Amino acid sequence: MPEQEMYAVLHCEPCEDCRFEAWQRIVDGRLRWEESQSCDASGVYACGGGWGPAPEWVRERIVACEGSVRLAVGGPDGAPLKAVREVFGLSLPQLRHAREHGVEATPVEAQVLSAAAGPAEPG
Repeated sequence: MPEQEMYAVLHCEPCEDCRFEAWQRIVDGRLRWEESQSCDASGVYACGGGWGPAPEWVRERIVACEGSVRLAVGGPDGAPLKAVREVFGLSLPQLRHAREHGVEATPVEAQVLSAAAGPAEPG
């Protein structure tokens, strides 16, 4: 189970002053996600973060802003199965599905998977 930290959960009615930021980064070779929400009109501020896969609502916002990349899973040209399972928090049946159909990865997730695959062999 991925570790998560939540600092505050405060809600206001969404307005044009509401701001939401979400991002992923690599820290010591591990995937980390962060998010913050604020509203200047109501004085609300909330933030959170965690290691491993981001919650779906955070990941959806990252994909909307940064896009995604389809990656093959397993085999000589695919991302390593163990890394895919860790990055996406997949069960074994989900991993089998990913092996057959690939995965949609954010740019940072793709970077983590690429690093897990190791350096490309000279061709």
